[in-house]
Amino acid sequence: MHTINQGVNKFYIGDSENEPLAEMCYTNAGEKIIIIDHTFVSETLRGQKIGNLLLDRVVELAELQNKKITPLCPFAKAAMLKEPEKYAAILHK
Repeated sequence: MHTINQGVNKFYIGDSENEPLAEMCYTNAGEKIIIIDHTFVSETLRGQKIGNLLLDRVVELAELQNKKITPLCPFAKAAMLKEPEKYAAILHK
């Protein structure tokens, strides 16, 4: 199991926020919306559903802050649309 760390506007795996093995970056758009704008998973971690684990952490953050998510990142958008029942309540329309 990999440890997911919270950095500045990102969740990441690795020893350094500046050189992560995987990351999902987001920005706050006002008081009600989080925009996911980038996902990266290194070759060594691919195929382990790491992107989904990172997405779950952003979803947890959004729920805690009572915000919705706008996924501009192609990975996050596809993952959220693939499981509409899981993400419908948090997805900003």
